[in-house]
Amino acid sequence: MAGNKIKILHMTPPDINNGVYHYIFNHMRHMDMQKYQFAFLTKGTKELRHTEEYYQYGFPVYAIQNRQRDSREGLRREVIDVLSKGYDAIHLHTSSWRGFLIEEIAMEMGVGKVIVHSHSTGIDVLDEDERKKQAKEHEEYKNQFSLEYATDVCACSALAADWLFGPGIPREQIQILPNAIDVRKYHFRPEKRQEVRACLNLENRIVIGNVGRYSYQKNQEFLLRAFAKAKACNSSLFLICLGEGVLLEKLKGLSGQFGIENSVLFLKWTDQVEDYLQAMDVFCLPSRFEGLPISAIEAQAAGLRCLISENVTKEVQITELVSFLPLEETYWAEALAECRIDVYRDRQDKKIAQAGYDIRLAAKRLEELYGG
Repeated sequence: MAGNKIKILHMTPPDINNGVYHYIFNHMRHMDMQKYQFAFLTKGTKELRHTEEYYQYGFPVYAIQNRQRDSREGLRREVIDVLSKGYDAIHLHTSSWRGFLIEEIAMEMGVGKVIVHSHSTGIDVLDEDERKKQAKEHEEYKNQFSLEYATDVCACSALAADWLFGPGIPREQIQILPNAIDVRKYHFRPEKRQEVRACLNLENRIVIGNVGRYSYQKNQEFLLRAFAKAKACNSSLFLICLGEGVLLEKLKGLSGQFGIENSVLFLKWTDQVEDYLQAMDVFCLPSRFEGLPISAIEAQAAGLRCLISENVTKEVQITELVSFLPLEETYWAEALAECRIDVYRDRQDKKIAQAGYDIRLAAKRLEELYGG
């Protein structure tokens, strides 16, 4: 490791398919990595060491074993050990509060930048009682958190800022860092559309698409129910879902239960999402909550009409392609039944760049945050 690099330690979730990694890796590809050395502190070390980015950049990965609520002193020892390696900044990617001991330690140790970054607006837990318990805990810590525990506070959207930061954080101190993308990757390519649709045997189908973890947050069960109703009215409809997650088998079972198993394809997560977006005619995001979904930005960049849950921040509406719908099956079923094959798509580059979602500009902003 070059001694003159600015060393950034990312505190990240265990699930490698989380949007947090998407955010970090997207930016890495467009930052001057001769100036920065990233490292990761996570419970998901095994999965992280099998990513393409790990092989490309060779960043250090440190395992975190303890949780604050189980062993405060154990967590303290682990964090001190890692931060003692001389990090210039720690970037904590946070979805909800369950404590801020790591922030406290980093400030005590005099780490130059202690960055807390909000990426969500809800608790992604299936069990309702556990979800309520965590929401209560979140609110308690949120009300205690102040700039005593961070040098910088960031969020992917205004809604995500309001979710994570309470009265102890002045709103003018919060930096909004949008979840940006490489717009050029998503340009509509008719030849790629034809290739993917032929490969999946979907040449004459109206293809509805969804991208995201199979989870409580992403709400694919709702989409399946609405799709089943729409399919009864429009037999040309076909649904593609891309992702991985704990609910996959349940969702497959429901597609059989609803009688749509021959019109739904569950695909594993892929780094070539842009290719599948070309094959789609409409993109759907029925999430119960979101910080700011990168998938919806990518879909707009591909020129897709987007049906988005009203629960998602309105900041995601960069283009006129977005329609917001309440989470009621009737509305979604009617909208899906009216979908048509879409082979004429306008390029949306300028609108997306002007709104601050171009990865090249976003990477420069992140470099400015880190310094150097």
